[in-house]
Formats: sequence, C-alpha cells, structure tokens
Amino acid sequence: MFTSDNNTNMENSSRFFKNTACSYFPCHKGLGSDEFNCLFCYCPLYAREVCPGNPSYIKKADGRIIKCCIGCTFPHKSENYERIMNLLRVTKNEIPPEEYHHGGEEKTIFDFSVNTNPLGLPESVKSSIKNALDLCEKYPDQNCTRLREKIAGQLKESRQADFISASNIVCGNGASELISLLVQVLSPKNALIVEPTFSGYERALKAQGCKIHRHFLSEENDFAFDEKILDSIERKAEVCRSGQGKSEEIPPDMIFLCSPNNPTGQMIKPNLLKKIIAICEGKGIFLVVDECFIDFTERTKESALQFTKENSHLIVINAFTKIYAMAGLRLGYLVTSNQGILQKINSLRPEWNVSTLAQIAGEAALDEKAYIEKTRTLIKEEREYLSKELKALGFHTFPSEANFILFSDERKEIQKADRADVRFSGNSLNLSEKLDGFLLKQGISLRNCGNFPGLRENFYRTAVRTHEENVRLIEILSGKE
Repeated sequence: MFTSDNNTNMENSSRFFKNTACSYFPCHKGLGSDEFNCLFCYCPLYAREVCPGNPSYIKKADGRIIKCCIGCTFPHKSENYERIMNLLRVTKNEIPPEEYHHGGEEKTIFDFSVNTNPLGLPESVKSSIKNALDLCEKYPDQNCTRLREKIAGQLKESRQADFISASNIVCGNGASELISLLVQVLSPKNALIVEPTFSGYERALKAQGCKIHRHFLSEENDFAFDEKILDSIERKAEVCRSGQGKSEEIPPDMIFLCSPNNPTGQMIKPNLLKKIIAICEGKGIFLVVDECFIDFTERTKESALQFTKENSHLIVINAFTKIYAMAGLRLGYLVTSNQGILQKINSLRPEWNVSTLAQIAGEAALDEKAYIEKTRTLIKEEREYLSKELKALGFHTFPSEANFILFSDERKEIQKADRADVRFSGNSLNLSEKLDGFLLKQGISLRNCGNFPGLRENFYRTAVRTHEENVRLIEILSGKE
C-alpha cells in the first residue's frame, strides 16, 4: 500500500511520536481489512480504528461496499501531511503556550524573561557584521575553521585547558542544535536530567524515544547541587520488564547537567563535579555539562573543560547567545576529547549550519575582554540590588551566580503572618493576581517557571538587567507609577 519513501517517513515519524498522546490514536482499530481503503494515510501512528472523519463509501466490482479516503474530512492525504504532524505534536495534557511567555514572543517595554547580556551586542561585533555584508554572497566555511581556532585559544587562556585545540571543537547553530545532534549521535535509551533545568534536554531526548529519569534538586537546599545526585547515578533506574512482574536495573546512558543551572542560577562545586565525572567515566555514561552561563561568573577556571582530556565520556557545551547578546545570530560550540562523537556530529549536522555573519561575529566577540569584565561587574552589583529589593517586597529569592534570579511569590503567606519587615505594594498589585500577568499589562515580561519540573506556579525567573531597568521593575512591583 505504501511506497518505500512513505514507509521511511512513517518509521522516522514513529520514533518522534512514540510517547505522544493523540486523541485520534489508534485511528482504524476494529475494522476488518475489507472495510477500509486508506491508501493515502500518512499518519505515523497508523492503526485500525473508526475514522473520526467523513469517509466516502464506494461499491467494489464484487458488490462489497467499503470506506475510502476520497472525500474524507480527516487529514490523511499526502498533501495534509504537515497538518496531521502538527495535530499529533499536541498532547492532551500539554499546557497552553500562552500561559508561559518567553523572550521575543511579547512586545514589551522591558524584557526580564530573556537571560542575555544587558549591555547588548558589542559595538565591535556590530561593526564586523556591517563590514561583512558583501560576504553573504558566498557560502560560509562549513567547518568554521578560523572560529574554532579562536575559540580554542580563548579556552586555553580562560579555562585552564591548554590541551584544547580546534580538533576538539564543533560549532553549531546555537547550543540547541548541538544538544539535538548529540542526542541523535549517542541515541541513549535511558537518560538522567538534573531538575529543574532547561527544557531543551528533555525535548531532544523525547524526539529520540529516550526514557527520561529525573533527579530533583531540593528547594530546602536552595536548589544547590549536592551529593544526593551521586545516589541517583549509582542507584540506577528501575524499569519494569514488559509482560513480567519483575523489574531490572538499567543505568542511564546519558546525563544532562547545567552549570550555572537555568533557572536556579546555582553552579556545581568542583569536587562534586569531579566525583560525577569519575562515576560517569567508570560506568561508560555520557555526561553533558551545559556551561552557557558560566562566563557571567568569576568561576570560569572551574569549568568542566579542564577534565575533558582524560574523560572521553565528558562533553561540554557553550554558546555566544547569552554572554554576547547574540541570540538572533545563533552560535554555539561543543567540546570533547572523543573524536568519534565529533566525527559523527560533523557527519549529521547540516552543511553550512553556521552562517558567515555568525562566524565573523563570533570571532570579533572573542576579542571583547573588557566587555566581559564590565558585564561581570554589572551583573554582580545588580543581582545583589535586585535580590535585596525583591526580598523587601515579600518575595523569596534563591542564591544565584548567573545573570538571573529565581524567586517565589510568598506574599500571601507573609501577609497572613503580619510581618513588619516587608513592605507591600499598593493596590495596583492584587495578591490574587499572577505576577507575570500583572507585569505584562505594565509592559514588562517575566518568566513564569510553573512549567519547570520541580517548580510551582508561584516561581518566577527574572533577568538581571541594567540599573535603570531593574529600578523600574522594583518601582512597579512597589506600586509606584
């Protein structure tokens, strides 16, 4: 019934939708083989059930009356392939996207939902882009040769990693592309994610049909990394054998760890990181350390990069997106001593995945040492200011070393306790109103963290912006016009 191309489409799509809940699945169950004729069905979850559409009925030469896709209102035909793909991507329990706002999705005066550098794109980077516009006529260097060499040089200087060379690095269209490519290459069956954290890891793993296990950082411990994570790695996950009443222990093939962590802002301590790396190397577990926010801290020399030489299962990811405010240019890089992984990623990544302008911008950005120092000074001072002011307004803030702060809205409980050390805002901010919704009306976007595993609806993440922006945020939360 299907051509080889169609079968390939269905096989690839089936992997993606393996764990997806579809209200129409299975779509043809219960019908005999003579009662339907869906020759044009492209659904990757193809099975037999009563069709929810309006199929036509045709009479065969032998007198049989069968259902046929011709005239069917349900999108089975090949020209409706994308429609059914989009339909199946929506699970029954998915949170409506409008409840959570990400930077760039709302036109606001002040955007505190995005964790990019408040100083903006460096002027030297802007100039390099303008001067390189004529080069857009030519294809970019698909190996990012000069950029990788410059990244290696910068890492040797700032990360205590003299052994790193361009051959240990692959560049991508942002860290997100590299995460997806890495998961495709390693094809893990079981993965451990340290939560709450960036949702991109889960998204990439689910796309490959990987079973996900979670280690939750403790709110009582300010979401700090502690040695309990070692137990989660050692203990292994118990997975039930299908059709049997017994269980078997299956270790994770892959672990994702973000340091400094998004959205908590906490960075892992060197001694604990060493222990995790040692366990993973000993057990053959691939450990991915996402360091996209490390350049905002004073602890760059504690980077996991220094351990990559002796540990072939360690992969470190970073990006230009956050520290250089280059979100629109899309540029990230991955570092590992495992040449097999690098070769496979290079064979899978699209040709020319990093544009000429992104490569030139990256090279220029790496020369901005004064810009980095200015950024760190600003972030440290303004993070302290924001944290202090938010606490004074009745919000509970968590320690952070990054350019953002995680806090929870505990004002209702504080009001009940009638605490005198907290100043509440005026009538403009109703305690029953969600904080992000209120601020959005005032032209300010804030990241609601209710969809992060391990966090609740009263958790928010605010970026650390310039002093003028931070003051305005506090003024509005204080009820000042």
